[in-house]
Amino acid sequence: MSTAAKQKAPRVVQDTKGASYQLVQKMSQGGQGVVYRTSHPQVLVKGFTNKDDQAIGRWRRQIEWLVRQDFGGLKLAKPLIMLAPPRNGYVMELMDGLVPLQSLLDSFIEAGDESSEDYLKQGGLRRRVRILCQLARTLNQLHSKGMLYGDLSPSNIFVSDEPKYAETWLIDCDNISLESHSGITLYTVDYGAPEVVRGDSLLSSLTDCWSFAVIAYQLLTHNHPFKGDLINDGEPEEEEAALRGEYSWINHSEDFDNECTGNLPIQFIEHSRLPELFRRCFEDGLANPGERPLMAEWLEALSECDERMVSCRGCGGHNLLPANFHKGFGAECFFCPSVIDESLVLFEEFIVPKPEKGAVPGLDDWIPTGRKVVLQSGDKRELKRLMPTFSYDRWPEDHLKIEYSEHGLGIHPLPEGILNLQRQSKTKLLDRYQGLKEELRGKHDAPYWIHVGEMDEQHIVWQFRW
Repeated sequence: MSTAAKQKAPRVVQDTKGASYQLVQKMSQGGQGVVYRTSHPQVLVKGFTNKDDQAIGRWRRQIEWLVRQDFGGLKLAKPLIMLAPPRNGYVMELMDGLVPLQSLLDSFIEAGDESSEDYLKQGGLRRRVRILCQLARTLNQLHSKGMLYGDLSPSNIFVSDEPKYAETWLIDCDNISLESHSGITLYTVDYGAPEVVRGDSLLSSLTDCWSFAVIAYQLLTHNHPFKGDLINDGEPEEEEAALRGEYSWINHSEDFDNECTGNLPIQFIEHSRLPELFRRCFEDGLANPGERPLMAEWLEALSECDERMVSCRGCGGHNLLPANFHKGFGAECFFCPSVIDESLVLFEEFIVPKPEKGAVPGLDDWIPTGRKVVLQSGDKRELKRLMPTFSYDRWPEDHLKIEYSEHGLGIHPLPEGILNLQRQSKTKLLDRYQGLKEELRGKHDAPYWIHVGEMDEQHIVWQFRW
């Protein structure tokens, strides 16, 4: 056989049960191995490339442990079965249509002066927030099991290749471990926590939180949080020092030496809790990892952002609705001069405390939670408990579905529990679908209240105007 024929021959590997897999395309490569697509749909193979016998033994024991773990419900491409010797690797499953998150960041860099237009083409702010929501939920669930992910980077986060979707999965799970048993210091340049980069600490859930924050900031603004003008215009040694935590981040509240003029400003997301979470992570948490926001906080803040996202009718971009938005506010789109759609419906959440015996709670007793959910024409939303550990794959009794169509507003009854619709002194029990016609909108000033639960007990109320 000629040399050319040998080079073109397909590479085939087998697992320990004898099944064969043809390697057809390299997907990603890291410090410990390479991931391939195979001839089987949704089946990937990872090969371990370290040739050290002791390293191979540790790695095989780690993968065998991972195969035995129950990660049901987590969006992880976990190892399913080992490759047969002499190969060192394993087989995993991953749904089709996913690409590394790194490709989304690379496309923005290649766009140059047209980067804002590319930002919108790639799904805008809404898609990025939803990607981060899914990533935060997976990491939070993993941490709740007492485990850490380890080497988190855009290369091992896979997302939908279609901009209108935000499906998000973690692959390359080799470094997942029980936090109490972590003896790992592996990290990807740019994403390692400073104490790990310096060699002062092992990986932990708090180093996961740091890596997530860097990825989140980079995905939202398309700049590394520690690579400001001072670093970008400096020597390579200065960049290394910045990653060790020796320079301030680019939006430091007091130190402005490392500001950045080349990224989307953080004001882009100012109508949220995200800037404060970034400050806590990159300032308070720089030297003290215990000050870093946990994944549950990131998940809750990102979920709130998704609920207050409004689409611009001019350019199609997405904006965070200001918390103090009201009719006539005149807020402009971040990407174009268009005024934010004022035909939207704004739902505000309140907690109504249980009344004292014989008393009737007044509006002054209602406690605003600060949550505001936006509904535009054509939207469907679920008003649900904002619990970071809740997977939202079930319908609890306070999980409310609403939709806004050309015919008006629709409120779906709860599968369980009690729902009442109130305006002024009139209250109606909702045990079936309730519609509010479009032609009735604006006919009266009094708000509607949707009471979720027994009205003589502590319960949730959603207020809106129609």
